[in-house]
Amino acid sequence: MTGTDNAVQLVDAEAAEALDVRARNRLRGKIAVVTGAGQGIGRAVARRLAAEGAGVVIWDRSEAGCARTVEELTTHGARVRGLTGDLTDYAGVAELAAQTVRLEGRIDILANIVGGATSFKPFVEWEPEEMLTEMNRSLLPTLFCCRAVLPHMIERGAGRIVNIGAESVRNGLWDRAPYNVGKGGVHALTTSIAREVAETGITCNCVAPGGTNSQPDRISPRYASMSEQDQASREVLRERVLTTIPMGRRAEPEEQAAAVAFLASDDASFITGQVLSVNGGSSMI
Repeated sequence: MTGTDNAVQLVDAEAAEALDVRARNRLRGKIAVVTGAGQGIGRAVARRLAAEGAGVVIWDRSEAGCARTVEELTTHGARVRGLTGDLTDYAGVAELAAQTVRLEGRIDILANIVGGATSFKPFVEWEPEEMLTEMNRSLLPTLFCCRAVLPHMIERGAGRIVNIGAESVRNGLWDRAPYNVGKGGVHALTTSIAREVAETGITCNCVAPGGTNSQPDRISPRYASMSEQDQASREVLRERVLTTIPMGRRAEPEEQAAAVAFLASDDASFITGQVLSVNGGSSMI
């Protein structure tokens, strides 16, 4: 090996190290709000943003889940605090936004992760009140959080909004029609906000997860409250969904979190109004 080859290898190693350091510090100095970070994808997003240097403020309705994530991240040296409230109540959300600004001085990143499906069954079996509950869970928190935080970002002339939608909006998976309606609304909200604020220094994008191991379903309170018949139907559906993923597996929460972190960073400064599918190929363009 020549001296030139050695020099090239050294430069490549230095460049790789510099890129690694930059990635670890990509969000340093930013304040990120993460909703629904008590479990699953939300917790993974909080971990990832903290690992990249952001100060993280968790908004969650579950005091226990919020406390677990705060304790975990604090143990690993992250700057994190948790605030609890009902994200389906706009007045409460507005107060969370105001409290965060008082405590942290600003909100640079809003990651709207809250909003998983409440039930899985054929559309004709959904009762009207169940559909309203699903809308409240899968759409309203994102709608309200964007509305509460956006004026602050506009005033500052900077900000990143990353919403979580659903790949099932595009590929029409079984037994989740009201959920797909709610998440379809999240996709539409994303493009609407992105166009309205495109000249302000704010971007708004959406990550659409495919099948994801987002929480330990079999030990979650919601799963435990299901009848044996509903649990069996859920397991059949999980396996059926898996057959639609060409990569042959579900995503891990960390893979969804990586996409959120990218869209929250300056690396995505010229990307707005997009729905990024993280789906293992379950739908393709």
